[in-house]
Amino acid sequence: MSGKLFIISAPSGAGKTSLVDDVLPRLQDVCSIDRLITYTSREKRPGEQDGVDFNYISDKEFEDKIYQGFFIEWSRAYDHYYGSPADVVKDMANGKSKILVIDQVGARKLIERISNVVTIWIYTSTIDVLKERLVKRGCNSLAQIEKRVERARFELEQEAKNKFYKYHILNDVFDDATKNLEQILVNELKKFTL
Repeated sequence: MSGKLFIISAPSGAGKTSLVDDVLPRLQDVCSIDRLITYTSREKRPGEQDGVDFNYISDKEFEDKIYQGFFIEWSRAYDHYYGSPADVVKDMANGKSKILVIDQVGARKLIERISNVVTIWIYTSTIDVLKERLVKRGCNSLAQIEKRVERARFELEQEAKNKFYKYHILNDVFDDATKNLEQILVNELKKFTL
């Protein structure tokens, strides 16, 4: 039996990675699912670890991997590359389910190439909440934050106009959002194994 891929997307600052990091350890006793660690050419933020948060490589290394066909999808956002390794297909063929934290562009590319995909959109009630979280991160300049906020507006409008994601989770109250995400993952994996 092949595995299932959960694609989790959100505007920058909506908390997608924090939610996944909180929920995954609780699921280890219930089901077989891991996070697929993607690649990026951006610098590590304080507290991030190579191979845990992302695989951090240079622009040149990323471009070489594009040329080699290493990625199943990749994009350039916020002046950096982001991409997902193609070996996820082999992992799924071997029955492993994966969670992939990725942007809308990558999600749309993947849905065309992989079956057994569940899409989940994380959002906040207002743009101001996103902006406040980005400021609290303390790792972006005001200009970078404004750029991320503008992109968030666009992404939110896109999803409101054209519902692409199967599930939508409001992340204004973290505990409520983690419970919702956990329930979706468990229910989908149960459906998959029946």
